[in-house]
Parts: sequence; C-alpha cells; structure tokens
Amino acid sequence: MQLPSRHHRAISLGLFAVCVALYLGLVGPWLISAASTLAVAAGLALLVALLVWAWRLFGRPFN
Repeated sequence: MQLPSRHHRAISLGLFAVCVALYLGLVGPWLISAASTLAVAAGLALLVALLVWAWRLFGRPFN
C-alpha cells in the first residue's frame, strides 16, 4: 500500500531534518576538519547530497 503524497512528504521532511542534524552536529565537522583529503572530499560529497535532497524537497510546492 502506497502512502499519500502529503504523508510521504512529512516522512521525508522528518528524515531530512534528522540527517541535517547528524551532519551538522557530528559527521560534517569531523570530516571537513580531517587531515585526510579523502575524508574532506567525503564530507563535501555528503554536504552536496544534502543540498540536492533539500532542493528536491523544497524546490516544488507542497500538495
């Protein structure tokens, strides 16, 4: 059974909020300030992934 669009959007927003909080509070600062170039690149890639996800969530109007 597929959830209606509004409920799916609410779940996506909640999951997005949790992921942003984890990135900003734990993962992001640790990766961006790492000595390894690969770790910094991974931190930036995660940031770009979050930005793309935010654009997909907020780039179109709510139903």
